[in-house]
Amino acid sequence: SLDHVGLTVQDLDRSIQFYCTVLNCVVQERSVIAGAELETLTGVPAAVIHTADLQLAHGGLLELLQYLGPTGPVLVQRRSDAGHSHIAFRVDDVDATRVRALSAGALDCSLPVTLNEPGSSWDRARVCYALDPDGRTIEFVERSAPSPPPIDQSA
Repeated sequence: SLDHVGLTVQDLDRSIQFYCTVLNCVVQERSVIAGAELETLTGVPAAVIHTADLQLAHGGLLELLQYLGPTGPVLVQRRSDAGHSHIAFRVDDVDATRVRALSAGALDCSLPVTLNEPGSSWDRARVCYALDPDGRTIEFVERSAPSPPPIDQSA
């Protein structure tokens, strides 16, 4: 099973504010980590990281990490680039979430679309893409209730 998703961010407080506003999550824990085991784990000499664990409303944990040292440039990728990834968050109302994302500083946010994929778990899902404050692609997914099975009229 998936334990958590970790995102490296430029400004931890800004990202906490963004994700808590948009996704109604709660800060579970904050810490500062450094030392030999972190250097071994990350392969980054002299790494010092401020972290925050956010409990998502529908379950799951989002870990935000801000490297205080050493720092590097912001990673820029296009959605069509090999190696690009996105994170999808399940929401109750994709339209309301999009409005919150834009007001919280999303750098871009597509209009929501309703997918038409009969027979697929994606059929009738409402989705939109956004860019978080670090330019990372995130997706909001509102899944409709599954259609009830057809009633057998032959009985």
